[in-house]
Amino acid sequence: MRNKINRYDIVLILAIIVVNVLVLIYGGINTSDKGQKIAYVYSDNRLVGEYTLTDDYETEFKVEADSGFNTIHIEDGKVWIHEATCPDKICLHQGKISNDGEIIVCLPNRLMVQIKDSTETEVDIIVK
Repeated sequence: MRNKINRYDIVLILAIIVVNVLVLIYGGINTSDKGQKIAYVYSDNRLVGEYTLTDDYETEFKVEADSGFNTIHIEDGKVWIHEATCPDKICLHQGKISNDGEIIVCLPNRLMVQIKDSTETEVDIIVK
């Protein structure tokens, strides 16, 4: 047995490199057809608003509860709590959210803001 590299070995190595580069280039491109992201605002476990997150949409609104209020700000496709009357202000420090599945919660004011992708479907299956 010789430990010499022949031309077939070089062709095989180059083919593997080309395939890996193509996977890196085309694998990084998001080809899935994602829908719009929607912010659902719940107060006291009731849906009080749905807001489509786009880069050109901006709004600010107040959600009042028995224990106080939260001011929610939507801008550049992101949602955050701008002002709150809760004592700990944890909801203010949760920051801006914009990705599917992220939430902001204010327990004292019983408020929740949740981001969902409009193309996501919930499946509930019971198998026996």
